[in-house]
Amino acid sequence: MNSNIDLTHDRPSRFSSDYNRQTTTRFLQMNPKSEVLSVTTPLCKFQFAWLVEPDTKFDPMGEWRITCLIDPENSQEIEQQLTDLLERWKTQLKTANPSKKFKLSQLPWGFEEVTDGGETKPYFKIKAKTKVGGSRPDGTVWKNRPPALFNADGSVMSDSQKTLVNKCGPGTTGQVNLRCSGWETPAFGVGIKIQIEAVMIKNHVEYARSATGYGFQTEEPQAPTQECPMPAANVAADEF
Repeated sequence: MNSNIDLTHDRPSRFSSDYNRQTTTRFLQMNPKSEVLSVTTPLCKFQFAWLVEPDTKFDPMGEWRITCLIDPENSQEIEQQLTDLLERWKTQLKTANPSKKFKLSQLPWGFEEVTDGGETKPYFKIKAKTKVGGSRPDGTVWKNRPPALFNADGSVMSDSQKTLVNKCGPGTTGQVNLRCSGWETPAFGVGIKIQIEAVMIKNHVEYARSATGYGFQTEEPQAPTQECPMPAANVAADEF
C-alpha cells in the first residue's frame, strides 16, 4: 500500500536551501530537524503549473509551482501519508519543547470544490512550489535545480520538449514526485513544506488565454429573440 513512500533523513539534498540553516547546539535543541518524505501522486490534473519558466509574481527570483488535482477516490493513500507526516512533526516538536505552545499554519493540501476547464467538482488538492533561489544572511546566493521533467514513456525531456510544455492548459495530466518536510517559525507557526522534485506529463494540453485574460470585458449572453430563435437543446448551457 505504501509503495510510493520514502523516508529520508541524512541523504544529500537537491535543494540548496536545505543547507541554509543555523547549526549551533542551542538552535538544534530548540528546532529539531524534520524528516523528509518523498511521495508520488497518482494520475492527476495540473493547475497553475510553472514547471519550466518560473513564476515571478510573488518572488522576484521566481518559483516553480504546481497545483495537483486528484480524484478523491484515488487520494486516500497520499492524504494519509501527508497527514501522518504532519502528526509525526507535531509530536517531534512537542517532545523537544514540551512547554511551548504551537499554532498550526494553513496546510498546502485538502479537499476542495475546484473549477477546472469549465467543470466544477471536488478534488483532493495539493499545492507545491520550489524557490529558484535566495540570499543567505552573509549575502551569498543559493540556487535550486529546476524540477526534472519526463515524458509519458519515462524518457527525460529535451530542451525543445520542455519549451513545448512551458505553459500547461486545463486538461493537462500527469504525476508529480513531491519532497515534503516540516517547518516551524514563531511568526507563522507549524506547517509542511511541499516541493517539486520531478514531473511526468502524461497528456499535455496547450495553454490558451481566455477573453478576460486579454483584458476584454465580458457580458452575460443575450436572451434569444423571436426573430432569431435558438434550438431548445442549446438554451441551458448548464445542463452539460
